[in-house]
Amino acid sequence: MIARRKRFAAFTLVELIVVMAVIGILIGLLLPAVQSARESARRVQCGGNLKQIGLAIAGYHDTHRAFPISMGPWPAPGTAASIELNGKGWIVGILPYVEQAALHDQFASFFVGDFRRGGGLRDPQCHALMKARIGLLHCPSDSSSRDLSMDQYQWESIPVAVTSYKGVLGDSVIGHPMSIHDGTLPDCHARGGCNGLFFRVTYGEPQNYASIVDGASNTYMVGEDVPAHNDHSAAFYANGDYASCSAPLNYFPKPPTPRDWPNVMSFRSRHPRGAHFCLADGSVAFTHQTIERSLYRARSTKNGRDVVGE
Repeated sequence: MIARRKRFAAFTLVELIVVMAVIGILIGLLLPAVQSARESARRVQCGGNLKQIGLAIAGYHDTHRAFPISMGPWPAPGTAASIELNGKGWIVGILPYVEQAALHDQFASFFVGDFRRGGGLRDPQCHALMKARIGLLHCPSDSSSRDLSMDQYQWESIPVAVTSYKGVLGDSVIGHPMSIHDGTLPDCHARGGCNGLFFRVTYGEPQNYASIVDGASNTYMVGEDVPAHNDHSAAFYANGDYASCSAPLNYFPKPPTPRDWPNVMSFRSRHPRGAHFCLADGSVAFTHQTIERSLYRARSTKNGRDVVGE
């Protein structure tokens, strides 16, 4: 018997084009779903970061009976002339409560000395510590937050780590009258007396749970920022770890204006349509950028006796 060869039909050019078109359509349909799933996972991780920060603040409060303080390098009114303002931010205070005790102990060597005279955190020997990048401080949806910055105010040309998470100052208008935003006056960030929980000079007026008249579950404590849009973002520095709710949530100037501090020291994120906040009771909530402005501002204050609701 003579074996017959099997004949296989080949794809015609038209059929090949049709198959490729179908594959392209399927990829186009699947890609947004994959991207959405990845962003959902990043959002969960970001919320988890803020949850850990909230727990660390609570742990610090249990030990010290107050929230961690910031020692801004410029003295607030009434500051004793003898006090050494080392520039330490509140994030340094929670390091032992986020499994970074060794890093905290290294920073402790620079808790003496005056920042403006080259001491404290500005001591050249501390510069290596200022570059420490901790995963907990970086939103996974903002990969650029992991990069060192040489543009931060008071740290120009010196590489430092930045943070995606800032303490809530309240709704004071930072940089009034240069700011375009509405909020509480007078500007409190340099003088103190802010209606939020974290600002540059809390060393002179430490905050605690007792100061939260509006209720811990109604008061923002820490929220998200995008360092690429705000050059006050040095992670361990007292002039880089707070922001105000006077600007609308997710205020993104185009092009970015990170040096325009009176307008960009506010809260924003790379997540679609909003940003996370850790409230003073330790819970984490995702706030949509369409939130009514008066409600957003009310949630940022500790003692406005606001009635807060959706």
